[in-house]
Amino acid sequence: MLNFIPKEITSILKILTPLEVYVAGGPIRDALLGRNFKDIDLTVPQGAKEIAFDVAQKYGDAFIPLDEEEGVYRVAIKGFFLDFSSFRKGTKTIEKDLLLRDFTINAMAVPLRDFLETSPANWPIIDPAEGQKDLSRRVVRALGRANFCDDPLRMLRGYRLAAELGFELEAETRGLVRELHPTLADVSPERVSTELLALFSHQAGAIVSLMAEDEILFTIFPELLAAKGVAQPSFHHLDVFGHLLLTLKSADAVIKEPERFFGPQALAERVFEGILADQKKQAAVRLAALFHDIGKPHTFAIRHRITFYEHDRVGEEIFWQIGRRLRFARKFIKDVASLIKHHMRPFHLLREYRAGRLSKRAMRRLLKDVPDYRALFMVAMADSLASAGPDKEEGLEDLLASLFWEIYAFEQEIFAKQEQERLVTGRDLIEIFGLEPGPLFKELLEAVEEARAEGQIKTRDEALSFLTHLIKERYGLHGT
Repeated sequence: MLNFIPKEITSILKILTPLEVYVAGGPIRDALLGRNFKDIDLTVPQGAKEIAFDVAQKYGDAFIPLDEEEGVYRVAIKGFFLDFSSFRKGTKTIEKDLLLRDFTINAMAVPLRDFLETSPANWPIIDPAEGQKDLSRRVVRALGRANFCDDPLRMLRGYRLAAELGFELEAETRGLVRELHPTLADVSPERVSTELLALFSHQAGAIVSLMAEDEILFTIFPELLAAKGVAQPSFHHLDVFGHLLLTLKSADAVIKEPERFFGPQALAERVFEGILADQKKQAAVRLAALFHDIGKPHTFAIRHRITFYEHDRVGEEIFWQIGRRLRFARKFIKDVASLIKHHMRPFHLLREYRAGRLSKRAMRRLLKDVPDYRALFMVAMADSLASAGPDKEEGLEDLLASLFWEIYAFEQEIFAKQEQERLVTGRDLIEIFGLEPGPLFKELLEAVEEARAEGQIKTRDEALSFLTHLIKERYGLHGT
């Protein structure tokens, strides 16, 4: 038996064993690979909806139709998910149902009773497509052309599985993708975005490069085509598109081992823990890495050298368009777009830092503009690693890491305390200075905090005096 499955779930499943029920697909694959899982796919000859609804009514927290057309229904029970489906296309046997699935490694099943009562090594696995062989070879192989035609999303799922499992995508399967990838445009954006988030939650660089070779990447992200062949100044060694792919691969490395690039190990693991423990944040970093320079093809110009003025701002706008088209959650789009918009900020600050002129005001403004500055520095580090032109300065990554720790120390020792203990508030502006609430409030309060960060003021009385002069001299107003 699989010990990580809660006893409550096992008890519910045992109630179903008198029926003809099979555990199929992902749970069998993952169990044979020694991976835990929280989704259990249950296949029955017919009546999946009725069975699922009955289980949900008696034991579940929620009944969720996952795919009405395919007849897939989910029952959520305390963090576990039981997904019920009937045999596909009216087939009469589990073997024929399995052959209508996506990949050989997902076309295996075990009778529910055996799944519950014996260990994976002793399961009587139903395996009509020889998925166990491909599992041992670590290969993702499509069951056939018709299976991709039935549901084009399966093509993208193949790359996602390869990234998630660290498998290779089989050559004939990639050939089918090269032929059929335009049909992915017919799939609903919500289904595509779900697979994309799963893909970019894992080491995605090598797989996304394969997707570019097989052209499916440009069906999903046609905006990337414009980056092909766009030359860059001598700081770089690749065109814009090549640089984007390499930045994604570099982001994989930075996320996997932040201590290798930022060091020291124990501190880096703790400081970046929020990203390392959150797959959605990792996906945001990787997507920002892939699209950080997407504005360059639209801002390319040759003056005394190649320039891309405001490519960061243009890139932010382009990603908003991409995110809306794919129906990503608004907060997720905003997070990625912000990383793209600000991806040059660490390099701008680096010039001041190198010259010994980095001000607390500049650091504070970065922290206010980009609260998740840790993710921003991961993108910047990946960007730097992916640049190896003859004019790139030596030791740039070490300088970036040093700058990061300078900003981190400022955040911990000064910024966080100031944010918690304000010297003046909007109420003071109303009651002491007689001002009406409006945009001016933010400017005044920010000016106080910037002066405080620089050490110009330390007490409330000093802050009020500072405001009196500022309101009079800068804005020509007179408080009461």
